[in-house]
Amino acid sequence: MNDMDKILLILTGGTICSAVNIDGKRAVDSENAKYKIISAFRESDSHFNGTEFETRMPIDTLSENMTIEKWNILLNELRDIKSDDYKGIIILHGTDTLAYTAVLLSLVMGKKGLPVCLVSSHSPVDCENTNANINFRAAVELIMNGIKPNVYAVYQNSDGKIYVHFGAHLLQCANFSNDFYSADMTAVKNADNANFTGAEFETDGCFPDTLGAKVMMITPYVGIDYSTIRLDGIDAALHTTYHSETVCTDGGTGSVLYLAQRCKEAGADLFLAPCNPDTYAYETTGTALSGGIYPIADMTAEMAYVKLLLGCSLSMHGDRLAEFLEKSINHEKICNK
Repeated sequence: MNDMDKILLILTGGTICSAVNIDGKRAVDSENAKYKIISAFRESDSHFNGTEFETRMPIDTLSENMTIEKWNILLNELRDIKSDDYKGIIILHGTDTLAYTAVLLSLVMGKKGLPVCLVSSHSPVDCENTNANINFRAAVELIMNGIKPNVYAVYQNSDGKIYVHFGAHLLQCANFSNDFYSADMTAVKNADNANFTGAEFETDGCFPDTLGAKVMMITPYVGIDYSTIRLDGIDAALHTTYHSETVCTDGGTGSVLYLAQRCKEAGADLFLAPCNPDTYAYETTGTALSGGIYPIADMTAEMAYVKLLLGCSLSMHGDRLAEFLEKSINHEKICNK
């Protein structure tokens, strides 16, 4: 078997790499999980069950404990991988921060020319009703059947269907749910011979030397008081909107205009997402934009946050950072480094 038939398996921890400890709680146990998930696949009736895996474990964490520093370790692991090294890459990752990591990799992996499948589960690999093994098998099948180079998340929802998501479009799993969604999610018939063409990267992407910026993400709620928020050392702030693409503009220290002034004084750029400056329906949105806040349209909050983090880490600010945010990951180069 040559390298083009080999899959790089990267373990990062999370539920799929966890086990129940003596206190009845889940804790990472990646070495055992690796053995169990590969063994289960070897014993399956998949016609790719002889696939060779090279395994690496750059980080080992529950995904709620993911940090920028750990992301940098993961990126460093991926930095020198070339398209002729492997058929594809599978990354085992926890569900809590899956969407953020999926977006990050979608932004930086464009030059690699390899399909990357992020695989998670709602319960540890040795639990009776886990979807870990079926998700892993589907990812292997997709890669070996030639899915195009891009970043994907492969996950079986509670309806029993296995869905393939573009990493750039994945949304965080909601509270009280074990299901993942994205705007263009596609169901594959089953894990055996899972086949989905996908769409190849149309961006060169780029790796920053390191993710070193500080971006604050703020969610609106009734009674928010921006005077209580520290902005020291922040490069940019992302403020999400209510479902009508609105924020409060009348309320003293609870007005986003007050926050905009504070960000200006702190030297931090303030962005509003999602917010389409051409089609908003309420005057409050126009009032907010008149305060010097940059709008971000047609992008998930997860993508907006990570793209701001990447742009600021590449020393972009102001109008240049706004232009970077406006570029589509699917249709334009995102970096001229």
